[in-house]
Amino acid sequence: MRSRLAPEQIRARFVECATAKFADNVPDFVRLRKLVDDNGGRFLNDHGAIRTADPHLRDLFIRAAQVLGLHREREYAFPAKRLLSCDLQVIGEDAAQFKIFVSQVDLEAFPSDVWRLIEEDCAQQAAHVDHAPFVALIERFEAHGALDAADADAFVDHFVHRLMRRNGPPMSRSTLEAVAAVSGEAASALALGPDFNHVTIDVRAAGFDSIEAMATTMQSIGMRMLPQIQGAPDSMLRQTATLAASVATPVLEADGRTGSAGTEKQFVEIIERGQATDADGHRLWRQDGRPLIYRNFLSANAARIFDAAATRTVR
Repeated sequence: MRSRLAPEQIRARFVECATAKFADNVPDFVRLRKLVDDNGGRFLNDHGAIRTADPHLRDLFIRAAQVLGLHREREYAFPAKRLLSCDLQVIGEDAAQFKIFVSQVDLEAFPSDVWRLIEEDCAQQAAHVDHAPFVALIERFEAHGALDAADADAFVDHFVHRLMRRNGPPMSRSTLEAVAAVSGEAASALALGPDFNHVTIDVRAAGFDSIEAMATTMQSIGMRMLPQIQGAPDSMLRQTATLAASVATPVLEADGRTGSAGTEKQFVEIIERGQATDADGHRLWRQDGRPLIYRNFLSANAARIFDAAATRTVR
């Protein structure tokens, strides 16, 4: 009998594959891994985050995440960034489970002419990839609650290397400039595609006493950090991040040539999760009496983390 893989097992394969891809593209991630190893800590991947301008791709991503045992739980709005977000979670008491933070470019927040440019770019990307085999694997899971090993590998490969990327031609420079003039975060989303724009490492698991200590150590080895840590000391959630490096991105010039533009795409975040509280400020506890660690996100924190990758000027 062929072995069947449950969501937790498929999720482990996905995290390994997506993390390896991220490490290939983000030198700071490799440096952070070494930093944690040198500190004697454990490299706990708290969550990855994507941004996309295509609502159909967002819906497919959320549906596919259910195969990983991740389910949409909370919604977040960022009007100033022109983004609408949700978190995908393993519903339960364990905050250490891997999560995904999904952001959708809010097309209605853009002027109509820019909105049309974004839709045209999304349509070009969609026309260059066939997700039908991927959807078939999702349907197979939905019917049985598991996948065999070969199907799980095919599912993860398509998820990481086909769904989480730009599949069509480069974006036009004029589109990139028009979007960046309205939202640097949306411009970075289009330039990267629906890949992880950041991966987040847990501070305590990494062996540091505080997020301040870890951020200071990161700066001491040359990592460029956001100017402030988000979240007050002893609060439910504290975060900070490196600043995304400007990287050369292919763009289509007005004369049809392929040129290059500097965009900010990917960075590394660190996170310190504290004990959750209820609406009245009372601390929450697990069923076994241990503190219930907060596993969701805070809009006020996330809004500042978005600043780590925002292409506001096209060069």
